[in-house]
Amino acid sequence: MRAELGLSGDAVILPNACTAGNYAITDAYERIKNGRIPYAFAGGADALFEEVYLGFSQLRAISTGKCRPFDKDHDGMAVGEGAAVLFLETYKSAAERGARIYAEIIGWGASCDAHSMVVPPPDGNGIKRAMAEALADARITCDDVDYISAHGTGTVANDRAEAAAINSLFGRRLPVSSIKSMIGHAMGAASAIEAAVCCLAIKTGVIPPTINFREPEAEHDIDCVPNTARRVNVRIAMNNASAFGGANSCVIFREV
Repeated sequence: MRAELGLSGDAVILPNACTAGNYAITDAYERIKNGRIPYAFAGGADALFEEVYLGFSQLRAISTGKCRPFDKDHDGMAVGEGAAVLFLETYKSAAERGARIYAEIIGWGASCDAHSMVVPPPDGNGIKRAMAEALADARITCDDVDYISAHGTGTVANDRAEAAAINSLFGRRLPVSSIKSMIGHAMGAASAIEAAVCCLAIKTGVIPPTINFREPEAEHDIDCVPNTARRVNVRIAMNNASAFGGANSCVIFREV
């Protein structure tokens, strides 16, 4: 990419599994915010190959049917692949060149729950702390958030932990959807793709659905935007991501 676009400067790789995209975006954001660089391409890419599929199969994390995030009958993920890259710069730079601005980053948070290499704590404490840190960094409250792009893998452990974290922190129903129900889990690219989804939801006023949904879990019911996209005035969107080893991250985007 650097050669094709004639770019110079640092090329940084942050291989933090399923949180890699969020980490790349927040690293670029902090560098620009602190005046170290004027702009950056930040995102993630990952390809489907046999070893990844076999690894998740051994963990019994792949659905035997359809991927159903937050559904009562969720039983695993669908393995996917993909890429997404966001171009980050200061508002002044974007305005001066007449760029089409999709959203602005206003805060982020990260945590490591160290509960297990592959399973989050049932109460979702690590995810909750990352979201709370992001809210504090953005200087907003839970009431300001209009939409959450969930990590939402479709596995029982992840969905229950994330739903518990969201319900505990927000204490109210708000739209929370998982695009992994449609495109699968793109691993290192997942949170970068979902960051783009947040920006598009803000720009277009359309929240993507969680498809294949039939019945909510009684204990951890959330509004997962079941099966059909929804038109909502999204001013602030939150992007969640979690990864092996207990890594959790959250990035908050706001309408410009």
